[in-house]
Parts: sequence; C-alpha cells; structure tokens
Amino acid sequence: MSLLVLPTLTAWTSSRLTTVLSAKNSADFTTAFDATFARNVNVTFNGKHLSREQYQAQLLSQSSAAAGEQGASVSVQGQLEVQGDQGQISGVVGLFYTSLVDSEFLVMGAPGESKVTSSFNAIIQPTESRPQPINPHIRGYFDPRRIVTVNQIATDQSLHFTIPSASFNSNSPAVSTQSAPGPFGGRFGPGPVHLDPIDANARQETLPGNGEFGVGPVIIPGETIGDKTNTKGQA
Repeated sequence: MSLLVLPTLTAWTSSRLTTVLSAKNSADFTTAFDATFARNVNVTFNGKHLSREQYQAQLLSQSSAAAGEQGASVSVQGQLEVQGDQGQISGVVGLFYTSLVDSEFLVMGAPGESKVTSSFNAIIQPTESRPQPINPHIRGYFDPRRIVTVNQIATDQSLHFTIPSASFNSNSPAVSTQSAPGPFGGRFGPGPVHLDPIDANARQETLPGNGEFGVGPVIIPGETIGDKTNTKGQA
C-alpha cells in the first residue's frame, strides 16, 4: 500500500485562502475558514492583534460572501515555504496575492470593483486529530494541518468603473467617444461627448414684416389703428 502524499505547504495555503475569499455565501465562508485556521490562531493584521472572531470578520469583508458582493478573483503572485522538522506536515509559508471583488451594485451601468493587495505569512501545524471511527467507504484524505499563526498586511482600494464602449455609436460622425486620461494616469471611462453643429454655415434669420417680433399687423383700408386712420384706397 502506497503512502498518501499531502499537497505542499504553499499549495495547501494558496488553495485554502482562495477558497475562503471566493466563498459564495456566509455558510461556505465559515466552513472554509474553520478548515484553514486553528481554533486558537494567533493573528496580527496590519500591525494590530486580532481575535479569531475579529479576523474572521475582516476576511469576510474582503470576500465575495460579503454583503453587496457577487464574486472574487484571487491571484497569487509570489510564494515561499520553509518546511518544519516533520516535512510537509508543518512549516512556514509566505504569500503575496491580490484579490479583485466585484460589487452587485452598478455605477453608470458597470459593476463597482475593489482590489485587495496583501502579504500573507503563516505558521502551519498539524492541530487536528483524525476523526474516529474511520469509514473505509469514504474516499479522500484527512489533512490535519491548520494555520496557527498569521501575520498579514493588506490594503483595500476601490477601482474605477468603465462604461462599455458599446453604449455609444462610434460610427456616428457627430459623436466623439475618445477617452481622456484620469488624474492618476489611468482611464476612467470615455471622455466628454462632443456634438458637431448641424449646419456649419448657420446665419441669423431675418423675419419679414416691419415689427421686431415677426410679421406686422394686416392693415385693412378704412380701419383705425390707434389714433390714425388708413385712407388708402378710398375715393
């Protein structure tokens, strides 16, 4: 019988953290959190000590299970591990990751988005006991590893939204949809819409009649207008 090979420390940490942050609801989030962090985990977040409950609430606010969020995409850019004296069953792991979280709310027709950038360092130990009795009919493996200490630095920022270019008819000669650079060098959607004049040779219109505001009154021979009488056409 061959021995079961557990995932590496970095693979385990990256997979568990991604599952926590991309959970679709609070129940899935709690299950993933309990499968990742020990019951007595020691947490330092942005230089401050947090209880397990406080840290759970902090990660929940950064996940897709948070109120008003609809999805999260986690990308691990760097990882490093140092195995303990028990091999892959314990050790120290460092990760650098970014997480993009999409909001359920729309801003000018486009979903809002926030970005979390984080350095995540964890000490992992086999803290869980194998459940008894063992059911031979259940496939899979038991992983006793949990994070017992975590030191995390994270920043959270709201990203700009982009108006889809399909919202404008770019074939219209009277509409310009060129994007203007934003204040930080990025692009914050299309720039102002410029409307060309309909008639390039437009000129002031002159109204007929003697009055300044349109056609003058119709004068009927013999009719009195004010203090004067029009006698034209009389014998």
